Amino acid sequence: MYRHELTPSPKAVQQKPFVARARGFTIVELMVTIAVSAILLAIAAPDFGQFIRDVRIRTATEDFTTAIAVARTEALKRGETVMMCRTGDPNASLTTLACAASEPNGDSNQDRDWTPGWILYAKPGYAGAGGGADYNRVTDGDPIMIGNPSPTGVAIMSNGAGNRWLTFFGDGSLNETAAPVYAICDDRGTAKGRMITVPLVGRPHASDTVPTCSPT
Repeated sequence: MYRHELTPSPKAVQQKPFVARARGFTIVELMVTIAVSAILLAIAAPDFGQFIRDVRIRTATEDFTTAIAVARTEALKRGETVMMCRTGDPNASLTTLACAASEPNGDSNQDRDWTPGWILYAKPGYAGAGGGADYNRVTDGDPIMIGNPSPTGVAIMSNGAGNRWLTFFGDGSLNETAAPVYAICDDRGTAKGRMITVPLVGRPHASDTVPTCSPT
């Protein structure tokens, strides 16, 4: 009997390429990953929170130091008195801008609180005697700089020499008998606070040494 064997075609013997099946996470692996991530976040969160608060202290210090330096520079440039006062209303428009009243609500401590912001303006002809220190758009013109309130949770308090306003004469010197001091603190107190001192020559400098957050 004749036996005929069929030769398979090349197509019939061609092997299919191996395709690996994609393998995803199991429920157990996913839960372990989430748990580890939560632990790492819990460890890092306090440090990140401290970092943000440190940045706020540093920002408030730099902004306030810069404003004082600008006041002195403008006084020298103009050859006339330039003043920096606590703002009465941080949300006031340019038409209602005014310095803070003395001892608002009968609280003498508020005379030393620069937290709400400040106004920097020229005071032509002012010699530092008597009144006339408050900002007045009619006689003083437009402000040179308006400072925003300090960052959330940060307070700026001055000693008696720095309360209400700073006055720089045309030679850059201060109209004070003692050096103004400003403490920048949050609820962590002196440990994380900063202090700005303005000697009578008028050049401000900042320090990490803060004896008190309420200088007198």
